[in-house]
Formats: sequence, structure tokens, C-alpha cells
Amino acid sequence: MGVAITKPEKILWPDAGDGRPATKLDLAHYYQAVGSWMLRHLKGRPCSIIRAPDGIGAEHFFQRHAMAGTPNVFTLTKVAGDSKPYLQIDRVESLAAVAQVAGLELHPWNCQPGNPEVPGRLVFDLDPAPDVDFAAVIEGAREIRERLEAVGLVSFCKTTGGKGIHVVTPLSASKKDQVTWKDAKTFARDLCVQMAADSPKRYLATMTKKARTGRIYLDYLRNDRMATAVAPLSPRARDGAPVSMPLIWTQVRASLDPKQFTIRTAPSLIAKSTAWQDYCEAERPLAPAIKCLTKSSAA
Repeated sequence: MGVAITKPEKILWPDAGDGRPATKLDLAHYYQAVGSWMLRHLKGRPCSIIRAPDGIGAEHFFQRHAMAGTPNVFTLTKVAGDSKPYLQIDRVESLAAVAQVAGLELHPWNCQPGNPEVPGRLVFDLDPAPDVDFAAVIEGAREIRERLEAVGLVSFCKTTGGKGIHVVTPLSASKKDQVTWKDAKTFARDLCVQMAADSPKRYLATMTKKARTGRIYLDYLRNDRMATAVAPLSPRARDGAPVSMPLIWTQVRASLDPKQFTIRTAPSLIAKSTAWQDYCEAERPLAPAIKCLTKSSAA
């Protein structure tokens, strides 16, 4: 990919889920294998990187801006209200550079490509309390899908690389019915609040640790201008080298084990999968969905 990897044998994960450590070179090979797939969801969007130069057991730091010596394979993009340019990953060589700086996680904005001021997708994060069974998270993801379908939106699903699930709905940019980040966040909040009100013993839409026991937190806060969500196929800086794996909805069932998706297993799995292949065709305008949700709330 045209980028030299220094200290290639540096161990980043002591165990990549198969009893063997994963090195910096392994990470570069992973990005090479899945890079063209990932770029569809990274290109044109500011992207923050979680770096762990000495591996997951040492210090991590969050980088969103370009730093001195930033390789020229990154795109630098200006965002209104911030004098420092943001990093943007627009080509596969950028991913090699991410591996070189031990970038273990990628967290892009959810804007329209090339336009940070316009929402490009909604992300609903189902975050279960420790005592909640994963099957309940699956059920919740399916319910969000149904609620989005009811207002005319198409959704996709991925694991988070942890215990949760992300439901993602792509939005089309419409000059006629332009929506703001405030509109997007309000819509996501209202949908989650309705769902929590309908099943208060299973869900909550406010981050109250005391009240979380036995319930799933419906996190809508990723739907804001500068908020980010972990990218599809991004590794996670966690034990077992898990990744955020895109799924087809028939995979989203109680027997799903998110730990099976790692930097070792994901490349061959995604190469055979049809997950998210119709993502771009599924883009829908948000304005009609907002009206539909408002009408159903009033009824």
C-alpha cells in the first residue's frame, strides 16, 4: 500500500482470539484486506483514530486532528468552527498509515461525504447492562429496524466489537427537504424515547447507571454534528482483537456470537458476505420520516 511499517513485530493484541498475538504488520495486512470495503463508509468524512502505540494493555490516545509529521496520504479537511484540520481517510494508503501509527480503531463522523454540516446516516447504539443477555440486544435491534421501516427508512446492522449492536440507516441528501444535525438528533431521540416508553422494563433512553440494571440503553447521541461511531470493520482496542462486523439481518439472531469476528476471521467472512451491499441504494430522505414519526406520536 506504499507505506513502510516500522517495528512490524510490535505486539498490539496479546491474543487475537486464536491464542496468537497480533502485530502491527498483522494490522496493516488486515486493513489491506478489508480496505476497499471500509472506504465506502470512511471516504469524505472526518475520522478520529484511537491509537495504542504499545498495544492494548498500554496507554491509548484519541486523535482527530492532523499532527506534525502527519503523512501526506491522509486528506486534511477543514471543519467550520475549528482552526485545525481534521484527518480524513479517502484511500487505502491512508489505512496503511493508520496501521503504521498503531491506529486500532476508526471513528468517522456520520455526515454526508464531503459535507460535515449535513447528516448522512443515523446510528442507534444498543448498549446492554452487564446482566442483560445478548439475545435481548438482538431483539432490540430488530425492533429498531421495524420502527425505522414504519417511517420509511431502511436499516443495516453490525456488531460493535463489544456487547452491543449498532443499527445504521443511510440518509439521502435533499436540497428540497434539508435537515439539520439538530433535526437528526431529535428524530433519533424521539424514536428511542418512544421505544423505551413502550417497554420500560427492557429499554431506557437516558444514561442513568443506577437505573440500567436489566435494561438496554438506547444511545441516540451519535447522531450529532461532531459525534462519531466506530466504522464498519474497524478493529477494537479490546481483548481478542474483535471488529465491528457488518451483518445481514438473517444473521441477527439469538445464536449470534460477536466474539467470532476478529481481525483474523473478518477478511474471509466479509469477502463471502452480501452484508450492506445495497447500502447506497437504501439511502432515504429523513424529512418524511420525521413527519411520519411526529404523526404517530400524536396519534
